[in-house]
This record gives sequence, structure tokens and C-alpha cells, in this order.
Amino acid sequence: MGILKSRRRFLAGLAAASVYGPLTQFGLARMALAGQSQQAKLKIVFVVVPDGLAVDSYTGDGFGDGRGLWHPQVQSSDTTAFTLNEVSAELAAYRNQSLYLRGLILGPEGANVGHLGWTFVLRDSAGSQSSIDILLGQALPGTEPSHRSLFAGPHAGVDGTPWFVSYQGNAIRTPYRDPVLMAQALFKEPGLASSSRQPGGSTLLQTSLADIQEIKGKLSGAERQKLDTHLDSVEQVIKDLDLSQPPIGECKPLTVEPLDYRSAKDRTRIQANHHQVVATALSCGITRVATIQIGRSAESLNILDVSPGNNPHECAHRLHQKELWKGTRQWYVQRVKFLMDELARYQDPHVPGDSLLDHTLVVLTSEMADGAPEHMIDMPLLLMGGASGLLKSGDGAGRYLDVTSQADRKHHTGNPVIGQYMVDMQRIWATIAKAAGTTVPYGGNIEPVSGIFSNV
Repeated sequence: MGILKSRRRFLAGLAAASVYGPLTQFGLARMALAGQSQQAKLKIVFVVVPDGLAVDSYTGDGFGDGRGLWHPQVQSSDTTAFTLNEVSAELAAYRNQSLYLRGLILGPEGANVGHLGWTFVLRDSAGSQSSIDILLGQALPGTEPSHRSLFAGPHAGVDGTPWFVSYQGNAIRTPYRDPVLMAQALFKEPGLASSSRQPGGSTLLQTSLADIQEIKGKLSGAERQKLDTHLDSVEQVIKDLDLSQPPIGECKPLTVEPLDYRSAKDRTRIQANHHQVVATALSCGITRVATIQIGRSAESLNILDVSPGNNPHECAHRLHQKELWKGTRQWYVQRVKFLMDELARYQDPHVPGDSLLDHTLVVLTSEMADGAPEHMIDMPLLLMGGASGLLKSGDGAGRYLDVTSQADRKHHTGNPVIGQYMVDMQRIWATIAKAAGTTVPYGGNIEPVSGIFSNV
């Protein structure tokens, strides 16, 4: 069971362990500064649901008709007058903080990658660079450098299929799946946390590093290359220890219920626990970037709330009745609604008078548009939250924006609603990066899409 101590007890534990040094005037001043509010700081949470969000109709085929259950119904390409659809309506409570984007395409040009969409969804179109959450984590540091970009995937890969959407370069990241273990990694007990943060901690590692460097001189070829990889990791740990800071804001106690994260029986509660841990980490300033993967592409774990006997991948393929197709998509989006609720109830660590949601951008998408023809055309993408006032979401009314006027890609087939011309998804990641004050190292077109953020 993971327990997050109160901020006061946490700081007291650090002080007792001499993390701040003796309780001199200087030490007390640093403790006081740790609790001061700062200027608003943007937080970003990516949520990826599996097997599309039913952008096509139940009877649609081929590359889709764009008349399904997700995209809002509208009369113009940029409007606050829109009607939410049967699946997007699950987020009606946050309509006024929402920007629904339309006209996006995922993956490499000229290819429909089907269930390999998970290798591209948060990355560049070539699938060769780090995912956007990693890049943002480097630009938006929290107090714990080792948690620059938190990755939670409660039910991703529980069947032994590690189709995870977050990448460090070309290396697939493994998410936290057990929320108890995630809480323990994030919210260390004062004694444990202090020992890793003592001034001598990095010095001991540096001494060991010097010894390893001596050994390195005696190696060659593959053995030396392997050691170089380990040395890079040790050097990063040293940097992280030196840069770690105590949590900020009002860090409230958190108890996580131990449950079997591999079980369909506990799926709904496990997902809720993940959201609570992620929200708490953001509210403590430990991290400012998180990714939540709600199941893997073609997932096999049943959603008992919808259908005990049919897995959600089959339902996405419309192999069962229409209500199960719709019900599984609605269940995924309901989880996102509950995440929004969680973010709304926490206090922001940098602006105590505001909620965490006031300064968080939540990005919802999938690794494909629709699960029956398994295509990436007319992708679902929703931006939500206060986002520190940066998101152009209709001045409190919510907004729908078709971005095909800025299209850079043409597909071989036409969507009856929006046509052949679409915007490459990597440009959305480039746009979010620019809004956050950084850039993406992606090849191809990374021109930001205008009209999404007030500072881009």
C-alpha cells in the first residue's frame, strides 16, 4: 500500500535527515521557499485509448465515412455551436473547456498501418524519434527529474503484448501498471526519500563511476559498448539526485488500494486509482507531464461494465451488436471524464487559489480513428482543460475546429465529410511543443497549426 505523507511531515523528515543541512537561517529559508507559490506552470496529460473512437458509422466500411459516434455535429468549420455525438457526449461536463479538432491523419505517408498505429500515435510520422511526452518532460521539469514524464498504463500489455505508446528515442517505455507500485515510486517515505537525496548520495555514485571508468579502459568492442550504456544511466542518476527537490503545494495523504491490475474484475477501480496517483503527482509538482494509456491496441481484456463475454477489440470491429460497439467506446471516454474530475478537485501546486485542471492541458486521442477498417484517417483528437489560459476553446463555450484548410497531406481515398486533404498528426505535437516553449526534432513538416493556442 502506497502512502503519501503530508507536505509538512515530508519536509520535517527531510530536515531531520539533514537534506537542507543544519537548521541554520539559510536552511530555514530554503524550507520556506519550497512552500511558496510561483507563477502559473503548464501541465500536460496525454490519454490514449485503444482501437479508435468510432469515427465511422456502424455500417461504414473501407476507409470510413466520418459519420460515426465521435466527431461533433456542426454547420461550419470553426464554431462554438456544435452538438456532441453519442461518444463525445460523455465529456459534456467539460464542453466549455474543450477544443475538438478535425481533419487529422496519423502515420507514414502513403501507408495505412492498422494496429501498428501505436508506434506512431505520440511520435513523428516516420516513427523514429522520441514521443511528444518525453520531449515535453525534458522542457517542463517537475521536482523529480527521474519522473520527467510519468507513464501509466494499467491494462496495457497485461496479456504479454507490450504495445506501449511512449518512446525514448527508438526504445519502447514500459508503463507503471500497478498503481500501488507507481505510488511507491513517486511518493517515497521520508526516510527513504531523504537517504537518496542526501548530499553524499551523488558523491558516492561519482566515486563508483570513477572506478567503472578505470575498468572501461581495459575493455573493447561490444563489452565496452554495453558498459557505456550503463555509464550513461549512472550519470543520469547522479544528475537527477543533484536536481531533485522536495514536493511543493498541498500534498495530501494518498492511500492506494492493492488490487490485481491484470484482472478484468478490478479494471474500473484500477483505472480510477491510476488517475488518482497521476493527479496527486501533478498536484505535488513532482512531474508536469504524464501519459495514460487505457489498454493496448487490439486489447483482449474485457470491460465487464459493458460486456462480460466479448472483448473490446471485437466490439470495435463491430463483430457484436451495435450497443456493445458504442458501449465500449463510451466506457473509455467515461474514464477520461473521471480523470478530468480528479484534476478538477486538486489544488494547483504553483497557483494555490486555482484547481490543477486550470493549469493542465489534457490531450485525448487513439492509435487509430476507427477499429473496424483499422484506419488512421480523420483521427479523433480533443484538447481540454484550463491550460493556463493558452487553449483557444471558444471563450467558455467550447469549440470545434476543422484544420483541413492548413492540410499538408493527401490520402488516396476521400472522406465524405472532410475530403482527402488532412493535417499530419506530428504537426499537432509540434504545435503543443511550441505552446509549451519548446520544439520537436521531427523530420518532414513540423509547421505549427494556427488557431489552437493563444501563444502560437
